[in-house]
Amino acid sequence: MTNLEARHHEILKILINTTGPITTEKIGEALKVSSRTVRSDLQIIQEWLDGFDIKLVKKPRMGVYLKATAEQKIMLIDKLSELGEYYSEPFDSTEREKYIISRLLQTDKNLTSQQLADELFVSRMTIYKDLENVEKWLGKHQLALIKKPNYGLEIIGEEENWRKAFADFLAEHLEKDKLKNLVREPVAIPLDRRLDPDNYKQLAGMFPEIDVRKIERILLEAEKQLNSRFVEETYTALIVHLVISIQRLRDKKDIKMPGSQIQKLKETEEFKIASFITEELEKEFNIKIPESETGYISLHILGAKIQRSLPLKEKAIEEMLKDFDDDLIKIVYDIIHVTENTIDVKLSSDKVLVTGLALHLRPVINRIKNGMNLHNPILHQIKENYTAVYGIAWIAAGIIENRMGIKVGEEEVGYLAMHLGAAIDRATSPKRALVVCSSGIGTAQMLATRLKKLLPEIIIEDVVPAGVVDSMLKSKSVDLIISTIPLDLKDLPVILISPLVTGSDVIKIRNAIGNYNNIKIRHTLQNHEGGFVSDLIPQELIFYKKRYRKKEEIIEDIGNIMVEKGYVKHEFIKTALDREKITSTYIGKGVAIPHGEDRLVIKPAVSVITLSEPIDWWGEKVDLVFYLALHFNNSKYTKSFFKEFYDMMDNPELLKMIREAKNSSEISKILLMRGEI
Repeated sequence: MTNLEARHHEILKILINTTGPITTEKIGEALKVSSRTVRSDLQIIQEWLDGFDIKLVKKPRMGVYLKATAEQKIMLIDKLSELGEYYSEPFDSTEREKYIISRLLQTDKNLTSQQLADELFVSRMTIYKDLENVEKWLGKHQLALIKKPNYGLEIIGEEENWRKAFADFLAEHLEKDKLKNLVREPVAIPLDRRLDPDNYKQLAGMFPEIDVRKIERILLEAEKQLNSRFVEETYTALIVHLVISIQRLRDKKDIKMPGSQIQKLKETEEFKIASFITEELEKEFNIKIPESETGYISLHILGAKIQRSLPLKEKAIEEMLKDFDDDLIKIVYDIIHVTENTIDVKLSSDKVLVTGLALHLRPVINRIKNGMNLHNPILHQIKENYTAVYGIAWIAAGIIENRMGIKVGEEEVGYLAMHLGAAIDRATSPKRALVVCSSGIGTAQMLATRLKKLLPEIIIEDVVPAGVVDSMLKSKSVDLIISTIPLDLKDLPVILISPLVTGSDVIKIRNAIGNYNNIKIRHTLQNHEGGFVSDLIPQELIFYKKRYRKKEEIIEDIGNIMVEKGYVKHEFIKTALDREKITSTYIGKGVAIPHGEDRLVIKPAVSVITLSEPIDWWGEKVDLVFYLALHFNNSKYTKSFFKEFYDMMDNPELLKMIREAKNSSEISKILLMRGEI
């Protein structure tokens, strides 16, 4: 039998996936070879196909196609696999749905269900079932799927929503390498390491007529004018947005924007950069870009995360903070104070956290206000490995929502968790101290011994006289100076103490390093005002082994009970459902925390629900639900709950006990004995 080379495999894949004739010119464009080369390859392929009684049909002026049944195509796929070619068709329902979404988004022509059935080697009835979930996915992006007899399938909706849907789809699946079989892989590599090579290949394969490297060059030049660099996810998101925009403009689909909004955007520096990008794109791709598109690009830049190195010196950080709006800084400190109250770790003095949050939140607010999302590629890892911190980040999101009147999605909550988690790590990691003592060696060693005994969380690097401090700091990295004599150092905190190290000295040092309670979360479950469990998680809101088919049923059913018992207003349920339409409240480890708007809470409460069978929660399996009806801003009940909730999520044994409880009373007892576990 004739041997096939790698290019023959590629041509066969194209023919297997194509319904109807395809020209040799199109095949050549896909493989970067001439149509003459393709014609020669087709002769070799036909000789190979003769062994399977399959014919290549060539229609003049129309192209070539495989005359093969679905079973024969499946056989060919298996044969290619035997020959060492990695190839798999998306047969399971999840992969079929992704395939269908990809096809619908990529084509400007109507597809029929029969076409999709032929391409996926399944029946039309199977496609009809797959389309139910496809419609749900489109609905989340405010798009609809029209199905007309003898016409086909068509996505309809606002152009802005269409583009967001396509960008979200790419963000979800590019780095997961799930579209590999749908696209060719060009040889070129990206210009900048921020765009992953595999993502680049996928993107270039889905849009073969758009040179992604040209867009990269334009963005790299724009960064020079902006005097800043976009972080990796922003850089990739901008490229994806521009690729989609170019394709849609070529398809005569442009975006609309009110003139008043464009005028306001023109006052920003970002609009100037967007105008530069627009002009360069027009030259490189020979297209005319309307002003509304420039406005849309400027919105993306306004919402972009910028890569900046924070200044190390306290004075420089203070100067940077002066550039931020007072309201933004107030939100930052509110978030920090709530986090401090939840975990008993001092973070207010962490200027890296303050500045980092301020730099992060400014574009976040712009993104959310303008309906844009930024994909968080490690969201799942954050939820599963840092569940407690992610739960605290939801409180922070509540503060932003209350203050700004916007809804914060799980992707942004994940980024907040990263900032807070890093700060908590800094606060809880051992601090390195240089001890300065004016007395003799014996007194100095006694001082060091006493400090180690009273403050085991501090690493004593050395004990030195005042005269050698400057030279020591050049060779040792320390976080603070503990001294028995006054010192004037600009860049490090100096704590003046007695040579005897009194109790007040210990408090003074712990105040300085943000460690009030030895970084131990207090177990005070039974001692909160009013009784934590009896008031915040009353017995009447604990439900054992309930059976539900979907998350909406839980939110409605338990929500109605909370309304009936006087905990929330009826509108609370709708706001909780609306939130779940926008973003997931799954926080990891099989736990979800649905919640509505706190303005509709009459009496703060938390309902605990264990499920007899896990249910799907935005693609994750959930069997334990904490339905929150809390005031997220200042309520002492909220702080009390999350103080315990933080620790609970880091205690797999406790979660197991709740799940295995025999009834609601036992769950209540487990929560009551929480402080003793």
